[in-house]
Amino acid sequence: ATQRRSNIKILTLNVKGINYVIKRHKILSSLKKDRVQIALLQETHLTDSEHLKLKRHWVGQIHYSSFNSKSRGVAILIHKNLPFTLNTIVRDMDGRFILITGLLYGEQILLGSVYALNTLDRLFYSNLLAKTSSVCPNHIIIGGDFNCGLSPETDYNPPKSQPPSKMAKATMDFCSDLGLFDAWRVCNPHVKDFIFFSRPHFSFSRIGYMFVSRSVLDRTRACLTNTCAFSDHSSVSMELLPPYYDPLSRHWRLNPALLSDPQFVKYLEDQWELFLSTNDLPGVSASTLWEVGKAFLRGSIISFTSVKKKSTLAKQLVLERDITNLEREFKKSSSVSVLKKLDAARSALDQLLTQKAETAIFYAKHRLFESGNKPGRLLARLTQGKKGSYAIPSL
Repeated sequence: ATQRRSNIKILTLNVKGINYVIKRHKILSSLKKDRVQIALLQETHLTDSEHLKLKRHWVGQIHYSSFNSKSRGVAILIHKNLPFTLNTIVRDMDGRFILITGLLYGEQILLGSVYALNTLDRLFYSNLLAKTSSVCPNHIIIGGDFNCGLSPETDYNPPKSQPPSKMAKATMDFCSDLGLFDAWRVCNPHVKDFIFFSRPHFSFSRIGYMFVSRSVLDRTRACLTNTCAFSDHSSVSMELLPPYYDPLSRHWRLNPALLSDPQFVKYLEDQWELFLSTNDLPGVSASTLWEVGKAFLRGSIISFTSVKKKSTLAKQLVLERDITNLEREFKKSSSVSVLKKLDAARSALDQLLTQKAETAIFYAKHRLFESGNKPGRLLARLTQGKKGSYAIPSL
């Protein structure tokens, strides 16, 4: 039987520092919500030991290049369910790029995350080209912040009249030497969009790219710019059709945080009173009533959590849609009033996601405190995760 195909979602984003645990959790939660399977991050501002803390939740592999806790740093996050087998790692000692090669669905691929300098340094580009060429397979995906617009007319707003800068020419030469294409521009040939707004210069620019080889471009189904509430940069994502995909099963679990929610407790009391008023009849025994009542309450809890989750997600989606519309309006008008509305919407979304991140971190600490030194489910999951990293996906 043939397997159902599903696209691999790859995203690149300049995170502007994630050494704060709340922001780190928000970034990972946002990537999980958007079903990102490969994340190429720049400006992580993390040390080697801090980078390892990104291996949480959905992240199965983390590859990084550190500089210090104040600047630079790049990372590649790979979903734990993605069958990627690592072959080689090429790190830049200055925290400017990380390149990895390996097998993805039985095919050799190169993944790279690059944070280029904001001034021309030919040594950087020659070093990047030499390191990439030494491990270069047919399938190449390099995403990052290259700190320059390739086309002065379309990649800046207001547009620039002068010819492409030296940095833009160096970036284009790098792509030409490796046979790489700007995936977003190929997928959106007549669209004018930007990923970075400079407040001091009050201007927009498209300085983040997803450069891919021809073989990857042929499998690319979409390439989009996305709003990000945690950084002054927007992300660029692409969807890639793999050779095949193993469908996964999902299981529902009760969120214990509901027990501290007064609204949930009141709802549960009302449901129990409703159940007793309907089923507590003279011919029904206490044991039967209790067993049926537990099943009824379980269904009520599932209904409550489903409604609450949909309500929270709907609020988040509304805020994200408002931010997208306001960004689009601001790019056209450059109005100060629109900018204030945009900042207010971003603040509301950031507050909502901060609350979710704080709750998740609190219960993660609680579970670790209760089960950290016991041979229970937590230890079994940690062992299973390590076992999965050594699995052989194909022969």
